[in-house]
Amino acid sequence: MAVNDHSAPEHLDGDEPLYWHTPELYGEAEALNIMGTIAAPLLGGFSLASMVLTVTITTSETRWPDAALLLFMLAAVLFVATVQIMFMARRYQASPPDLKAWWPDADQPQRMKQLQNEQKRHAAGFRRWSGRALVTYRLALLSLQAALTILAVPAESHGQASVLRWLAVAVGGAAFTAQAVWLIGNFISPKRMARLLEP
Repeated sequence: MAVNDHSAPEHLDGDEPLYWHTPELYGEAEALNIMGTIAAPLLGGFSLASMVLTVTITTSETRWPDAALLLFMLAAVLFVATVQIMFMARRYQASPPDLKAWWPDADQPQRMKQLQNEQKRHAAGFRRWSGRALVTYRLALLSLQAALTILAVPAESHGQASVLRWLAVAVGGAAFTAQAVWLIGNFISPKRMARLLEP
């Protein structure tokens, strides 16, 4: 979650105004929490169920069931990783009112400065860990889309496969390509990668 210094200052008697770090998108933390606590577990469970069902599919029904099985497993592992990484991110999630509630002397200049430094450090921690969770989540989506697309490819046969089945393969391939392009465009930049690799 990116942060900036655009929030309104806290005015303390006889001191310069002090600023809190604010997110670029105010709803970003909530959206990321939903991703890590609802979407990722749900899709992880779907991936595991699909993997179990894929074990029963033979090469007479679809061309590459083992490849689909591997991708479903990869998707499930990445979705679980997303949940675990978001647990780490939420340890750093704190708003200015949260911090002030812990300190009765929060209106004192020295304490306020300390809280603002802590909030800055926590905002950076949340940004770093939630960014990693977003990467694992999107890679999991790519694996899931690839698995579903591969599963739709008809088995080799002398007869013609249904046009609708090939259309399903085309839709899956288009969705995978769009997701991959979007992922690369949003994440492969020196600045963003430096943030994700911060200790």
